[in-house]
Amino acid sequence: MNDTTLKPSGVTSFQSDNLQRFIFDNAPVRGEWVHMQDSWQQVLTRREYPPAIQHLLGQMMAAAALLAATVKIKGRLVLQIKSAGPVDLMMVECTSDNTLRAFAQWDGHVADNATMVEVTGEGTLAITIEVEGAKQPYQGVVSLQGDSIAAVLETYFTQSEQLDTKIWLAADENAVAGLFLQQMPSEQHTKDEDEENWSRLSQLAATVTTSELLELGVGTLLHRLFHEEECRLLQATELTFACNCSRERVADTISLLGEKDAHDLLEEKGIIEAACEFCNEHYRFDKVDVAQIFSDVAPSSSDSSTLH
Repeated sequence: MNDTTLKPSGVTSFQSDNLQRFIFDNAPVRGEWVHMQDSWQQVLTRREYPPAIQHLLGQMMAAAALLAATVKIKGRLVLQIKSAGPVDLMMVECTSDNTLRAFAQWDGHVADNATMVEVTGEGTLAITIEVEGAKQPYQGVVSLQGDSIAAVLETYFTQSEQLDTKIWLAADENAVAGLFLQQMPSEQHTKDEDEENWSRLSQLAATVTTSELLELGVGTLLHRLFHEEECRLLQATELTFACNCSRERVADTISLLGEKDAHDLLEEKGIIEAACEFCNEHYRFDKVDVAQIFSDVAPSSSDSSTLH
């Protein structure tokens, strides 16, 4: 495993769009740092969000990358907020291929400086983990109690994982970033030693500022926070934006309508159009396209070809 020990004289170069794990040799604590610029810009170029929504969605994107790195599965992790506020849905997906995509739906005016409570109102945050080959996904749900995405996620870890966890998230129009710290079970230290180590490291991490998260590379940031600790960087993971929508997937969805209903929709609209919520790609199907979809589909009976 490639790793780098942070020494007072050494700092690693700044590289965005990656996630970096780190550990402490003198304490059972693990951490992660993430910073995304290009991936975040790919999200923002597809839809124009009010600043307050943009801020929350960016923090969720950083959080999804951090959480996905802790589960180590082949599949995907989805963070989803459903609420009664102006924003009724926010969703971020991070896959085991280290790709991310994100979107938000809202209705009405949202003030630029609106708080999370004002944007979401009452609601829930769901963490869904889908493992390839598994019959059912795992899902944890926590209410939107707190003044930030980080506070809600810390509550989730306390309730479900029962592991002391601290999260710091930041987002602006240029980049998103996050810092994750978690106490791990240990048999090498006493309970008092573990508590003292966790208290010290979490207090040091809590001095991080939003500007530091957004502007500093991982080496510089961790050296600034933990220069007196035995902190080691592990191998970095590159992150990219990607959407798995396609014209073929939309065609499959149209086929599920059944030929009669698809043609009825064509008669009403003149064209069948679908847009991907994540990447805002629009797919259009005319009569020739729809006929092609059903050209190889044999009717299940003489009465109807609708699939139920």
